[in-house]
Amino acid sequence: MKRGFTLIELLVVVLIIGILAGVALPQYEKAVMKSRYSNLMATVNALGAAEEAYYMATGQYTNDFEALDITPSGCTLSGDKKTCTYDWGSCQLDATGNDRVVCVNNTSMKNGYAYYFKHGGYAAWGPSCCWALTADRNDKYAKLCESMGARYWAAAALTGYGAGLAYKF
Repeated sequence: MKRGFTLIELLVVVLIIGILAGVALPQYEKAVMKSRYSNLMATVNALGAAEEAYYMATGQYTNDFEALDITPSGCTLSGDKKTCTYDWGSCQLDATGNDRVVCVNNTSMKNGYAYYFKHGGYAAWGPSCCWALTADRNDKYAKLCESMGARYWAAAALTGYGAGLAYKF
């Protein structure tokens, strides 16, 4: 008597593996996006805290990364020292227009995170916003903002990055 698996048994196993992979892959992608966004939030919050410390010391915010008490690592600083470019996107200090620090990951995801200065003109917007660089509220980038705990606020343009959806924390 020969022992082994029948073709039907092998097909059932392959089918089960395919179903499990079909369920697990989207969940894995969501987890990776949330992890990347959490890192983005941590970077922006650290820059925002440095801006607030700078404000307490000088009475104003700065557009100069070198004036802050932290140094972002792994980025290329622009000539005007207000934009730090990474391989995944960029961070900008905007103390004279939108009163915020914003970082946008526009390579592996289409999301940004903005910290609005406590003493700035846009303080009423709340402390922070998640930006989805999409016009579709059902898009995975918009859903990422919601999964991070932000609530839909408005369709708006993120200066320098284009139109999208704003979500308030």
